[in-house]
Amino acid sequence: MSNFIKPIRTSADHAAALEEIDRLFGAAPGSPEMDRLEVLAVLVAEYERANHTGAVPDPVDVLNFAMTAQGRSQADLANVLGSRSRATEVLKRQRKLSASMIEKLSRAWNIPAALLAASYRVHSPLRRIVTKGAVALAIILALGAGVVGTTFFVYGRDLPSTANLADYHSSAVIKMDDVGKVVAYRKPIALNEIPPEIIKAFIAAEDQDFYNHAGYSLTAMARAASHNILASRGRQGGSTITQQLAKNLLLSGQDRTMSRKIKEVILARRIEQSLPKERILELYLNEIYFGGNLYGIGTASFYYFGKEPRDLTVAEAAYLAALPKAPNVYRLDVPENRERAKERRDWVLARMAADGLITATAAHFAQAEPLGGLK
Repeated sequence: MSNFIKPIRTSADHAAALEEIDRLFGAAPGSPEMDRLEVLAVLVAEYERANHTGAVPDPVDVLNFAMTAQGRSQADLANVLGSRSRATEVLKRQRKLSASMIEKLSRAWNIPAALLAASYRVHSPLRRIVTKGAVALAIILALGAGVVGTTFFVYGRDLPSTANLADYHSSAVIKMDDVGKVVAYRKPIALNEIPPEIIKAFIAAEDQDFYNHAGYSLTAMARAASHNILASRGRQGGSTITQQLAKNLLLSGQDRTMSRKIKEVILARRIEQSLPKERILELYLNEIYFGGNLYGIGTASFYYFGKEPRDLTVAEAAYLAALPKAPNVYRLDVPENRERAKERRDWVLARMAADGLITATAAHFAQAEPLGGLK
């Protein structure tokens, strides 16, 4: 490796610098390699600051480029992935790269994991197309004007009022049961004390259309319904941040039923009409459940990392944003959770990069961080 560090002026220079950064990870502190890594990181960050547009390379294009550059064949890809059919499906865009595939390729071929983790569209098999079409048709029929009007009228009566939310303040809570056992902690944090990286992480993980929808997202609901019909496990939810807030504040304790989902949609719409987006985010981040006895971003930040939210790294913010999907599946105080917690955290970081909320390099560095926190 030459000691000369070439200025980064083109996308090719940028790609080469990223590859070298990946090779230099783990360099010993104070070594020439670490010095080189630090200089390259500064040059890459400056190039991305000047040229970043929010777009990320298509992972299949990245994979094809790496195979061509390294003289790899489809057979080599099949060998890494452990399946010929899997390799064919990936290259034909009939299957997305899973977290385990990305890890294998990154380790075997030195491809930055963040470049392979970006979101991309696959060419759906006929069964998936037919199913999605049936789901879309069902939604269109169900949302006919008469049906919607009647449904919203029936379920919209006697719902909790949203008028008081403008003046509602999340309370500092330490709740104990009848025998003195702590059952809930909460430490409220004002929105201006929550850094943008945390907000970006939660929007990427929970509600990518937050700033555009009016409380609910038909696209997200249809996507979740299609996934749940086709997937054998790993159910998705179609709830927006506003719907989750409605559920936590106004429908707490109600069983998960279609009736409750309809009420969520109605209340979410009313909340959006009553409160600005910033207020909705503040309430949400202070009320959301983070596993164990923890409620709110302030409590979760201190419990899992011993820090105030303003001091969290991007990687730590992404981990907290990973929790609401299944808090007790990803919590760090359960040792057997750590592997899946890191996988979910890295997915959030990749999602942030794909949405243009952070650069691909920032995601790559954050994914390289140890999970940290409780052990």
